[in-house]
Amino acid sequence: MDWGAFQSAWHERGCRAVAGLAEANPGESLYAAAFHLSYLDGEQILPSALAVNAEAAVREEHGYSTRFLPPEWRWDVLGAEEMAPWYRRLTEEYLVPASGDAERDAAMVALGAAHDAALAEVCKAMTATARRGGIHAALPPGFVVAVLEGQREDEEAVLIRRSVDPAVLATVPELADHLRLLEDA
Repeated sequence: MDWGAFQSAWHERGCRAVAGLAEANPGESLYAAAFHLSYLDGEQILPSALAVNAEAAVREEHGYSTRFLPPEWRWDVLGAEEMAPWYRRLTEEYLVPASGDAERDAAMVALGAAHDAALAEVCKAMTATARRGGIHAALPPGFVVAVLEGQREDEEAVLIRRSVDPAVLATVPELADHLRLLEDA
């Protein structure tokens, strides 16, 4: 797999999708985008969802917030169709050749680790592009892109740390607080 090309494809499509949302919703303050709902089993890997949320869509009740909970966000902006060919290639390269349970398990571990690393780099690149004004002028200076995989509870803090540069994390106090809560749990 050409992971550089994979990352470039996600970066281009992700930036284009966020720009389209910012353009179509000029009155909204978009604060974050996140990759979530990654799926990998012994047979296939499917494209992650890319969600975006606006300040007006954040809900808080009884100490529960949707700020960093992408399944509750307003927009899942990029569907499987655009990135599906890349994920078919990943399935064919990593999982199809595996025979037997041990080989398939090892292939899943290798693919999962490589995919997580690639998405982390995409997040950092998209955040940098947004903060330079390269996605859309309406995005706030604190706009951030992260991997937020709530269903992978024991790994979520690690995924956030990998996908958000420490210097950027320091500029997004709500995300830093969310990360501390995850690490303290």
